[in-house]
Amino acid sequence: MIKLVLTTLFYLASCAVLFAAHTIASGVLASYTSAYPVSLGNHAPALSVTTVGLMQNSALLCFGALLVSAALALLTLLRAKTRESKLYGVSSLAIVNCHVGVFLLGAVAVGFFLLPKLADSV
Repeated sequence: MIKLVLTTLFYLASCAVLFAAHTIASGVLASYTSAYPVSLGNHAPALSVTTVGLMQNSALLCFGALLVSAALALLTLLRAKTRESKLYGVSSLAIVNCHVGVFLLGAVAVGFFLLPKLADSV
């Protein structure tokens, strides 16, 4: 029973990570403009331009991953034979959710803030 509760909490926390990643990315984009990486110097690194596009589409990325994850979790719960395989499948989906959220937050931190300042100093 404890494994079921922990797996459920882990999956719900990973869904919260996706929602928080979208909220942070859209908040940063609202606070700064999309021209912020260019405003620090003469040129912007290619990763910074890609990150701005990623931040503009963060709702599609996060909520799309959340929708696909929920569908796969439901499919896993309905199709898997043993209880352990159900828990393993849902835990694996939770790990993927966390990785997507952390990837978006890392791209915001590195591509939007760190790389433009490094490119300006070179």
